[in-house]
Amino acid sequence: MTKMNLPYGVTGGYYMPGEDPVPPSIDKSKFYAKCKEVASLKHIKYEILSDLETDYKNYYAVKFFFLPKPVYAVINRAHPFVAFSLADEFGEFGNSFPLDFIDFEELAIEFTGYTVMKVSDLIKQFSLEDHEELRNIHTIKKQVEYWNPITIGDVMFNFWD
Repeated sequence: MTKMNLPYGVTGGYYMPGEDPVPPSIDKSKFYAKCKEVASLKHIKYEILSDLETDYKNYYAVKFFFLPKPVYAVINRAHPFVAFSLADEFGEFGNSFPLDFIDFEELAIEFTGYTVMKVSDLIKQFSLEDHEELRNIHTIKKQVEYWNPITIGDVMFNFWD
């Protein structure tokens, strides 16, 4: 089984000893425009969850009003990684950890130019020891020790920032 390389900033942590790299970021307005385009193409309503932007999350989210359940598109704030999720068992989204990831091909095919994550990759076990690219980032070590993420998805789409 191959491990996924997690690029700098994907977790929301940015401090590297002896370095001061510019934190990466995606253009959320392009993502939102893409979501609007997809909703129009699919003839469904959508909602930008802008209230999540002020929370301590490392992702942006859009709700697509599919029936019988809405589907949420999330994008990492630092890199163009997109995933799809459902609400939790209480009908909430973004207030629970971890996200309930799903593969949703109907949306995935529309997000060209983004890396659409598969559930099989997002549910892979996460261990900081396996990710040399993250080990020297001081804030990541602290966050991983405190929050104890279990999967790659927990790390890529988290609420601890």
